[in-house]
Amino acid sequence: MTKLETLAHGVLFPSIGRPVLPRWLAPRVDAGLGGVVLYGRDIRSREQVAQLTSALHALRDHVIIATDEEGGDVTRLEGHGGTSVPGNYALGRIDDLDATRAAAEQIGLSLVDAGIDWDLAPAVDAISNPLTPNAMRTFGEDRARVSAHSAAWVEGLQATGVSACAKHFPGHGRSGTDAHLGTPAVDLSRDELVGWYLDPFRAAAAAGVDGIMVSHVRLPQLDEKYPTSISRAAVTGLLREEIGYDGVVISDALEMRGVLDVAPLAESVVLALAAGIDALCLGAASYDEDVEIAVRAISAAVADGRLDIERLEQANARIARLGRRERQATGRRDDAVGRELALRARRVSGDTALRGRHVLVIRLEQEHSPAVGGHGGALEELLDAAGYECETVAISGGTYNGENMVTSEIGLFTGEFGDDAEVVLLVRSPHRHEWQQRLSAELIKRHPSIVVVDMGAAGVDFSAARGWVRTFGASRACSEAAIDALVAPRR
Repeated sequence: MTKLETLAHGVLFPSIGRPVLPRWLAPRVDAGLGGVVLYGRDIRSREQVAQLTSALHALRDHVIIATDEEGGDVTRLEGHGGTSVPGNYALGRIDDLDATRAAAEQIGLSLVDAGIDWDLAPAVDAISNPLTPNAMRTFGEDRARVSAHSAAWVEGLQATGVSACAKHFPGHGRSGTDAHLGTPAVDLSRDELVGWYLDPFRAAAAAGVDGIMVSHVRLPQLDEKYPTSISRAAVTGLLREEIGYDGVVISDALEMRGVLDVAPLAESVVLALAAGIDALCLGAASYDEDVEIAVRAISAAVADGRLDIERLEQANARIARLGRRERQATGRRDDAVGRELALRARRVSGDTALRGRHVLVIRLEQEHSPAVGGHGGALEELLDAAGYECETVAISGGTYNGENMVTSEIGLFTGEFGDDAEVVLLVRSPHRHEWQQRLSAELIKRHPSIVVVDMGAAGVDFSAARGWVRTFGASRACSEAAIDALVAPRR
């Protein structure tokens, strides 16, 4: 193994793809692999993930284990020994910086238990476009509030000894495009970016965040050719020189269409490093073959002069700082923290108490983002545990005959159980989907006794329903807050 190959390995963060160490991984770690990112398929239980991370750390003294544990709708650990807290959107509505620190600290403590060094969170985007798919992952639309809560979240998490990573630089909130599926665009001038758009990242940097993730957003007024993840004008010009950030900069996953539509992996790894990226997140489906492609591409770029070896040495040196934090937090894990915060965020209107024991849950599903872990799936489970008899009908925009299915099932259900029948309409950010708004209005008009549980961003008025519960998130803690409003009369 040459020095160059070791340095090339050192900037790579692939996935594992299995809940136990795969055969390919140990030789790569021995070759200098910078670290790995754990995704949902890698995590099965509290005991399993602890064994996996322990085995990984035993391979080499300093190999970084990262994951996306944002809390709320984006979680890898909630159902596998982690804690459940409301996500950023709910925390922003509570607007209590101590509460945000407490939520992040609880996430950090669960990551410590899991043996994870680097949390690829928080998302510090601010909502400028109400149709952004990332709304639930943000602290809201007010940039001053987002900046303050971003700093508080970073402080709370890093006090546990886990490194944080503010994302998605320069910010997704102005675009309605999911970077997994395409290249978002933010058409702002450099003066606008510097003057106000990048404020949350300045706040995270000032709070000492160990990492910043650069996304695949296109800034056409800054770089007409490349998205930010492979743009020197964005990474070095804005993030390094303008903001003055000298911590670890990691790319968003290079398998995402936002960059893959512009450059294949062998090209994007070189462009990202040349732009000023230190750590290359290869993606959830990137293993040994992609590592080999990246190592060869980086080595060839150094050999032919497209990439300086000093840039690789600098990136490796920054990555070496990760995983060195000492724990400052004195608290302990307490799942009650998340439940209490979810109750604080919740809003209840009308008569939400379910008096019938048979409940039909109508789920209007949004399109699924690969980043999101949960879907508010705990609601029926919790109703069952509370003694209700639940049935579920779930439809999406593409469900064949879906709207007729819903109305027919409601008729069948209420005809079967009469006065003992209750119908709960479960939605998440229906303002992003015209068909959901239309169907919801029709159902409430025909069945005004419906109770609505909205687990998404604010946007549609359901005050015409008999009752309306807003949780502003779909974590288990948020589901528990919804159940609290459904199973007992509101005082």
